[in-house]
Amino acid sequence: MLGLLLLAGCAGYAALVLQTASGPVAVGLRQRYPYEWAARAYSAADYEALRWLLRGLAAGAAVAAGWLAATRRGRAEVRALGQEVAGAGRGLGAGWRTLAPAQRRWASVGLLGLTALRLYWSAVAQPYDDATSYELFVREPLLAVSAVYALPNNHVLSNTLSWGFYQVHPGFWWAMRLPVLLTSAVATGFWFLGLRRRSGFEVAGWAVLWFGMLGQSLHYAATGRGYWLLVGLGGVGFFALLELARPAGGRARAAWAALVLSGVLGLYTVPTHALLLASVYSWLAWRAVRAGRARQLLFIGGMGGLTLLGAAVLYAPLLLLSGPAALLHNPYVQALSVAEFWHLVPEGLRETHHLLMAPLVLAVLGGFGYLWRLGRAGRLPAGLRRPVVVLGGPSVWFFVLPYVLAAALRLPLPERTLFYKAQYVALLAALLAAWGGWRVGPRARRPLRCALLAGTLLLAGSQLWQLQRQEALWQRGWGWQLGAPLIDWLAAQPPGAVLVARQPEVVRFYAHTRQRHRAWQIEYAARPGVRYRYLIVQPGAPGPPGGKLAFRNALAAVFVLY
Repeated sequence: MLGLLLLAGCAGYAALVLQTASGPVAVGLRQRYPYEWAARAYSAADYEALRWLLRGLAAGAAVAAGWLAATRRGRAEVRALGQEVAGAGRGLGAGWRTLAPAQRRWASVGLLGLTALRLYWSAVAQPYDDATSYELFVREPLLAVSAVYALPNNHVLSNTLSWGFYQVHPGFWWAMRLPVLLTSAVATGFWFLGLRRRSGFEVAGWAVLWFGMLGQSLHYAATGRGYWLLVGLGGVGFFALLELARPAGGRARAAWAALVLSGVLGLYTVPTHALLLASVYSWLAWRAVRAGRARQLLFIGGMGGLTLLGAAVLYAPLLLLSGPAALLHNPYVQALSVAEFWHLVPEGLRETHHLLMAPLVLAVLGGFGYLWRLGRAGRLPAGLRRPVVVLGGPSVWFFVLPYVLAAALRLPLPERTLFYKAQYVALLAALLAAWGGWRVGPRARRPLRCALLAGTLLLAGSQLWQLQRQEALWQRGWGWQLGAPLIDWLAAQPPGAVLVARQPEVVRFYAHTRQRHRAWQIEYAARPGVRYRYLIVQPGAPGPPGGKLAFRNALAAVFVLY
């Protein structure tokens, strides 16, 4: 039933996406998107055939799932799943209800403080990759968001959420920054409640707070598009793994359903979510082999295959219009030679951990190794030993395995694809802090907490300072801030068609955000029969015959043609 319902939902959504445009309109996208998109040679007939195939798959899977659910065994399974999901919800709620009043106040202050920092950064951070996504995809029809896989659109689910917000209000902050801000708040609360139920207030609070204070965390909560979605969905997979690792009697149905669904959505957000899924399924497989349940490997492999199948069905419109190569063989996931890969390893590690402070990460891993040995030897109090053993092992595995896979496949992983792993380092550090509090005793515990809080504030200040420095470099390198005066000048001139040969996405972005109510005609390539009044080129480039240079800054030069 899980597999059939998943197929019905994924195929139904993909068919709905194709239903939003006709075959001729879909074919016309090839001419509408010359920007970094090599479209496949699909036809209107191919488009219509895929639409009918998805409709049939959705209907057939839904009918089959309904038939199974109507049987006696099916009704029992549905009731059991409902009870497990309700129990999981009550468990999360109890994570908040069982807090002492002072703990609730501290948790509320921490969440409000993180939200305030994220809100500040989302307001002051200059447009970056999210501006390109906004201009080229979020403002366009749903089919373009779902099927045109040029590199600025490699976060399909995130851009789809932004597309929905754009339908309510077309402002850039509302459509691009607000969804990410809300996602980060929900994911933070979910992580806190999930960890609270399995470790305690202090471990959950420090882990969430330290992760939230990292510069990467603040940056991606403002401009990160899909990366905070991956943090939240990765948390669902992590807690599902913990539930499946419990002795018999755990909420296995709800855990498997959550793991598969979060995996499908994670892959639809960014395909590199496969790194986290590989960590989850390999951990489950290792536990099955260790427990002598080798036959369970077939079931684990089947759930992993179902996850891949669901994601492939969701990607069906993209696979038709853009092709599998765009998804699986773009420049970010190309294997290198052995020599090329190991030459880039030092730089990749530096970029990955420049905001995580590599020495601190190594110290946390080494310290937790010692703590793990104490826990396995029974030399920790019961309230600390269980979270150290239950949470620590998977956290270390989730941190290490992506590097093993990258080395085996010779893939130079961009640092943003590994951002989610910082949550597990923060969790290990929080477990070490809890151990330190136990070791120093009750009298010294309060000074230790004050020292940790002071260090957290220092961490936040240093990360904001680094973000400000990085922001200044981006502004100089990309010239986004120079697009505003260019559009302000154009808006004061007589209307006319604009031909852009220099950073067209920047020009169009500012045209559609600063002068949203003006009817702009800004094009990448000249069309027959159109008389262009303005030509925008690179500064210093020669103008066309008869053109008059009327505006120039470090971003572009504008020639008036008539």
